[in-house]
Amino acid sequence: MRALVLLIRPYLPGGRLMDHFYSASNAAYHAAKEMADRIAAECGIRAERCSNLKLKPMCRRHPSFGTGKNTLNYLPGIGSRFCMELLGLSEPVDTELAAPYPKGELPCGDCGRCAAACPTKAITADGFVKERCIRFHMMSGKPMPEEMRGLVGSDAGTRGVLGCDICQRVCPANTEIEKYRTAEDAFTLEELLECTGDTLERFAALYGRNYANRNRILAQAVLAAGNHDPEKYREQIQQLAQSPSPALSEHAQYVLKNMKK
Repeated sequence: MRALVLLIRPYLPGGRLMDHFYSASNAAYHAAKEMADRIAAECGIRAERCSNLKLKPMCRRHPSFGTGKNTLNYLPGIGSRFCMELLGLSEPVDTELAAPYPKGELPCGDCGRCAAACPTKAITADGFVKERCIRFHMMSGKPMPEEMRGLVGSDAGTRGVLGCDICQRVCPANTEIEKYRTAEDAFTLEELLECTGDTLERFAALYGRNYANRNRILAQAVLAAGNHDPEKYREQIQQLAQSPSPALSEHAQYVLKNMKK
């Protein structure tokens, strides 16, 4: 490849159970593939999506981006609310250089709002500790650390089954884009707890098949149900506690145990 083209797709923040980033990321993935096909057809050059390059470290070295203490990249006007895709081209193309990130617009030196807001203290004076980040453990297929389980679906931390964007919500660089936040979700908690074949297909279409794993979805949903209204979902939780999936059964048993206290 002789040229790289970075594609930026902004999105509006929102969602309670499922952060809007994940549907936007899936849409960006498909849009990048379509653009690669279009470039190849219309320009007669080879174009393909580059999935083996890490974009965040690349952007940290580029003056167009700012980098927050949460390790996310920021752009003027849209803050951290964007998805990135990278295309490799067999021939270079003419392009305009993006403007440098405005100095002082990302006050990470003395702000500290993200560190103060993080419910698991994943953002520290020494840097970002991914093992403390609740998102790092979501949908991993492994039981979440016990001290984080009470945050899934709760007002105390994140209401998400997938995604925790608290550090992004409080960041001053996201102030303008946060005005457009919505609580709209593509699924209800009831749908996620049932997790039928139809739900899985819709889930895959919105978020990608990598996330459409029934046991992993249920493992998160059962924690959210336990933290939101455990008595309402008691029967479903009891059934899920018998699952052969270690993470799912452990999460469900944890909820049942804490309901009895």
